[in-house]
Amino acid sequence: MRDYWNNVVCEDPEAVKAEVIEIIKKAGTLSYSEIQELRNSAELCDRSHFQWAVKRIADRVGETVPKDLDIIMEDPDFDVRVSFMVAVVKAVDPFPVKPRVNPRAKK
Repeated sequence: MRDYWNNVVCEDPEAVKAEVIEIIKKAGTLSYSEIQELRNSAELCDRSHFQWAVKRIADRVGETVPKDLDIIMEDPDFDVRVSFMVAVVKAVDPFPVKPRVNPRAKK
């Protein structure tokens, strides 16, 4: 993963993902609004909102957000950012929600 704006590379994105998941799990039971913030930002690929939600949870438990999270969120590849956020949400969501589907969409 690479942040082309700042010309930096995240060496181990899986470690960052595991660290973010660990921070969120350390918080224990998330409130409805906390998990909903994570779900919505992952679904809408709102990277700044996702970072804010993670930072808010990390602050609550006295942890610091991994510095490489910013590199992942600034990656120019849309799929990289979305897959990272979705993987984190799937790992911490106590009641997974099925993806929304347009009922009129062609199958």
